[in-house]
Amino acid sequence: MKRIELTDNNLGSSGNVYNRKDIAELFPIADKTISELCKDNENLLIFPHCIEQSDDRIDSSTILSLRNTDDPDTIRINTGNVMGFIGVGNLKLKIQSRFDEGCNDYLLHYMLQKVLSFNLFDLNHNNDQEDVFDLMMFMFPYFLKNALRLGLYREYKTYKHNDSNLRGTINLSRHIKQNVPFVGNISYSTREYSHDNDMTQLIRHTIEFMMTKRYGNAILNIDRETINNVKEILEHTTSYNKGERSNIISKNLRFKSHPYYTEYKPLQILCLQILRMEEVKYGEREDEICGILFDGAWLWEEYVNTILVNRGFVHPQNKFGKGGIYLFEDIDYEGKKHKSGIRYPDFYKEDDFVLDAKYKRLGSYDNVSKVGRDDIHQLIAYMGNLNASRGGFISPLESKQQEVPTSHLKNSASTISIFGIEICKTASSYAEFCEKMAEKEQDFVESLKL
Repeated sequence: MKRIELTDNNLGSSGNVYNRKDIAELFPIADKTISELCKDNENLLIFPHCIEQSDDRIDSSTILSLRNTDDPDTIRINTGNVMGFIGVGNLKLKIQSRFDEGCNDYLLHYMLQKVLSFNLFDLNHNNDQEDVFDLMMFMFPYFLKNALRLGLYREYKTYKHNDSNLRGTINLSRHIKQNVPFVGNISYSTREYSHDNDMTQLIRHTIEFMMTKRYGNAILNIDRETINNVKEILEHTTSYNKGERSNIISKNLRFKSHPYYTEYKPLQILCLQILRMEEVKYGEREDEICGILFDGAWLWEEYVNTILVNRGFVHPQNKFGKGGIYLFEDIDYEGKKHKSGIRYPDFYKEDDFVLDAKYKRLGSYDNVSKVGRDDIHQLIAYMGNLNASRGGFISPLESKQQEVPTSHLKNSASTISIFGIEICKTASSYAEFCEKMAEKEQDFVESLKL
């Protein structure tokens, strides 16, 4: 098994040059958009789920691109703005944050822990296979919660009966076989909604499988909601049979698309990936792509939200159409007001503060004017709309800020600053990394002067 480790957004960095033959498995996915890859490879799990609704339009970006070098036998790999793990054929690719200079990828795990609200134990960072498997299991309660909040999945199921209470379609051949001579029973079939189906059975097999693994029981008992969700699955899958696992997996290789149970598809993908880690390949194609990838900009924004959520900031949700602001307000001929031009700032306090999370290297800037013009224009528009006197960008920092860069808007008392959260680089363990990050988050909050 070949393994390659890269950082996200490595364009312009030295290295990342490999022998062309060693990375041949990457050719089919190189320079393809994430939207195309997800369409052709349903086992590829992308965060956020609704990539077309992502503010950064990651659906049109690529995971990686390949560029020729002066040597015809070598090729350079350039990565995009996604992090995570992906497997293609006999090659495993790990993409970690460019802001994590260590080899342990603590930052990705830490942000996931904060955003998905799970308690992450020390992962085995010396074993990629075990590390990815543990991460998949830790994510299971999150997916299960999202799915069951829509209700327990149900679908039509055919039941065969042989009794005197006829209430379905008579099966003549079966009736003759079973009820001659006639003793009062009739063979018939009914089609009824059932919670015990291929989908819930897949979830049940995943739960039973996790119970046999390291951390498994602790994860399934991580909080009251997860405990209740697991209990509900167990109660409604009475036909569970461990020996049917391969059959259940095969039945779930065709992903279910339901207009209401939308959150079950990512759960279905995750369950299959967890069960596949047993060194058994259930995919239908040898070139099948599996993995979990995270949009760096989305993950950074949601991580920042875990810090600001209890400090009075509104964090609009584009996916659900909540918390947006309108740029325009027109009055028609009847005198009625009509709002239009909805926008979704990352974070804001009306009449006070607007903040924009940026997963970019802004920490080295000593002047706000060096930030991209589109980013500045957008922030100024939001500030004007919300009558906010303060605005700022929040980015990962490679070293501690001695002073927060701040600029004053011309002919105005309003200011724009570059804030940041320093990423720890000295931790010798994941537990120490978490402790130091908590301190650096506090430094960030204090720099906002709320």
